[in-house]
Amino acid sequence: MFDKEIEALAKCTELIKDLEDNSRLRVLKYLIERFELAPNHNSNSFIANLSLSQTAQNVEIIQSNDDTSANEEYPTLKQLLIKNLPKNETEWILCYAFYASKFGEETFKREQILEKYKESNRSNKGNIANLNNNLNSCIKKDWFKDVNKDEFILRPEGITYAKEILKGNSIGKEMRRTKRAKSNGLTTEE
Repeated sequence: MFDKEIEALAKCTELIKDLEDNSRLRVLKYLIERFELAPNHNSNSFIANLSLSQTAQNVEIIQSNDDTSANEEYPTLKQLLIKNLPKNETEWILCYAFYASKFGEETFKREQILEKYKESNRSNKGNIANLNNNLNSCIKKDWFKDVNKDEFILRPEGITYAKEILKGNSIGKEMRRTKRAKSNGLTTEE
């Protein structure tokens, strides 16, 4: 229950943060009326007494109590590799995006993912060649949203799952590499 509340607050805050004060008030008024939250159902007097600065402070306090705070420490990319925390390539890309976006606070670009591959010494022709497919998989899983052709934003689902991966709670299946034997066409596991 509490996690859904935090998620709703984060989404509402993200959506109204760039609006003018009057527009914010209209949105808040609508939500209060829609869910019949005003005392005695008199939303006009309730809204008239509502201070935007108090509301903003309350949202900031709630967000700082959420586990999305920037003060939380996360393992380094090297530690991810040593501990084998991401189990497959899409999870690796999600983690790279999490770090590149400053833990979900900013947008990120494809080039930043490529930099993270290099930082973790995981860059190879196969990973790079398949990057677009893996980025699309992350979008289909609702982890990312593409803002424009080459810029992405982490969705709340992606942030939540990235944090679970970093805690060692990945639910992904570990992919094992296979090598093809050239002589008889059979594959063998490494």
